Amino acid sequence: MSFCAINDGSGYIKIVAETDCTEFVLMSQVDFDNLKSGSLQQMQETLNLLFAFDLEVFAIVELALILAFLTSHFTGRVVRWLGK
Repeated sequence: MSFCAINDGSGYIKIVAETDCTEFVLMSQVDFDNLKSGSLQQMQETLNLLFAFDLEVFAIVELALILAFLTSHFTGRVVRWLGK
């Protein structure tokens, strides 16, 4: 069972009966173990999957940008040379 706790301003932590905890959540060892083994690990794996740096995708994007720059640069030079 978990409880919501707040700092009462005088340096003490007081347990309150709120549904939205803004400061601290106190929980039992069983709840903590369940969180640690289950949903927290799944959330970590999901975040790693979504935000991990993918070197292969970076290389493809970098190569595409370099090729687009070189193509447009030399096309511009040829157009300028033909316009003279």
